Amino acid sequence: MKKTITLAVLAAALITANAFAKEKQTIDYGTVTSVQVTTPDSTIARNAFIGGAIGLAIGHDLKGALDGGAAGFAITSAIEGDRRVYLYTLKVNKQTKKILIETGRLSEGECAAIETHGKHINLRGVSNSFCINPNHKALSSADVVAQQKSQAKACDLARREALTAKSDKDIDHALVKVRALCE
Repeated sequence: MKKTITLAVLAAALITANAFAKEKQTIDYGTVTSVQVTTPDSTIARNAFIGGAIGLAIGHDLKGALDGGAAGFAITSAIEGDRRVYLYTLKVNKQTKKILIETGRLSEGECAAIETHGKHINLRGVSNSFCINPNHKALSSADVVAQQKSQAKACDLARREALTAKSDKDIDHALVKVRALCE
């Protein structure tokens, strides 16, 4: 019986790892041009990418965000009774991108990594070098690229772990890990 359970857990882990490996990971860099504090059901949140824990829990469908906002906040905001979200507008490669996220840790003028892995988005502050000199040869060196990808992957894994946490202790542990790896 124990051997069967162990094999089942191992198979589930391999399936999850395989699905994770097939998702495309991208990292773009942009300058924060504005930050608005809002709620997930606000009209200013429309047409924004849903990122962070909110995006993990409810996906990127705004209707899902509006209909299932409470589920999205189960990981962070609802636990604390705070329904505020932050709408970031970023300038990325001469285009504007709007991303809704549950924490207000970035300010106007800061450079941010926009880490996309499958359907999930994270914003993380990075050196201004990525925004001021985006084509600099040093930023495309193997060690810099590997370090940025490693950070993005660790953040994504921590967020996925937070979604599967069951007990209050596991949720608390997972949230601290998400904040440590994703901010």
